[in-house]
Amino acid sequence: MLYEPTTLASVARLIGETLESDYQIDPQPIFSRLKIDTGKFRRPGARVTFAKMDKLWSKSIVACGDPQFGFRVGRRALPGDFFVLGHAWMASATLLGALRRLCRYGDVINTLNSHVEVRQHKDGYELIERYPEGATRPQQAAKDGGYTAILGLCEYVARRPVRPLRVTLTAPLEQKSSAYDELFQCPVSYGSDAEVWLFAAADLEEDLTGSIPDVARATDRIAENYIGSLDAGAVATAVRQLLVQMLPSGNADQDTVASRLYRSTSTLQRQLGSEGTNYRSLLESTRRDLAEQYLQDGEYTQAQIAFMVGFSDQSNFARAFKRWTGLSPGEYQKAA
Repeated sequence: MLYEPTTLASVARLIGETLESDYQIDPQPIFSRLKIDTGKFRRPGARVTFAKMDKLWSKSIVACGDPQFGFRVGRRALPGDFFVLGHAWMASATLLGALRRLCRYGDVINTLNSHVEVRQHKDGYELIERYPEGATRPQQAAKDGGYTAILGLCEYVARRPVRPLRVTLTAPLEQKSSAYDELFQCPVSYGSDAEVWLFAAADLEEDLTGSIPDVARATDRIAENYIGSLDAGAVATAVRQLLVQMLPSGNADQDTVASRLYRSTSTLQRQLGSEGTNYRSLLESTRRDLAEQYLQDGEYTQAQIAFMVGFSDQSNFARAFKRWTGLSPGEYQKAA
């Protein structure tokens, strides 16, 4: 897959530890089959591709046979398991500040391109997570682990139970489970287009005894630098990821891409310019990269590839490919 998102390697370690301690299952054969390097588990900030993590979740659930496996993994999580985000969380002045750091620095955990925000509500504050249409999403077990870990981190710094007033999940109604009632201890609804947790204002605005403003500011800088090191062109990469998903629909214009990334068109243009690129260049390079990959794979006809990279017909695709590479699609395929 092009532009592969990644996840902190510590999450894979938590999965392995849960298999071993809770189910007496040796996780090493699973790690070996997926070619996950366990040597990086204790390396601060080390990462694993999302594709491998997704398979790790699936294979682990099959191995233990427990549909509630994700909750168990989440209960093992401590602030240190989330690298610099965990340290920033512990140094925050309030839970509101901690959740806002989760919104700003969520890419520390994974780079799946979700949009997370805290929004003031008449009854308190809403923590909201949305994914752009067609975006890659984690499976439900991974989400369950995340839900449990976030609430655990809230309790860790507040030193008392913290629960939302109500929760709305994207999981369909048929996945309704008492496990969610037990976790959230509040009304839970299903089938939404976004994950929404409503917290009481008093819970999020209460001063935390472990707050250290200087540490919070320092970890903010480290988190920003770390995320920047993952991809010096973060906005450009987000655009490429979305284009890969949208091109087959034929509706991948700049305004639509900007909207899917929760930006105005002018903001997207400015941010891409600061990264030394623009939308047209990204569109061209993404189409070319995809076309070359599909031709090398040899699994699709040229007509199918034309459609998959956003051309209305094969002749327009052939002309564009010739302009990109100096070869016709057929010549390129033979050379590959």
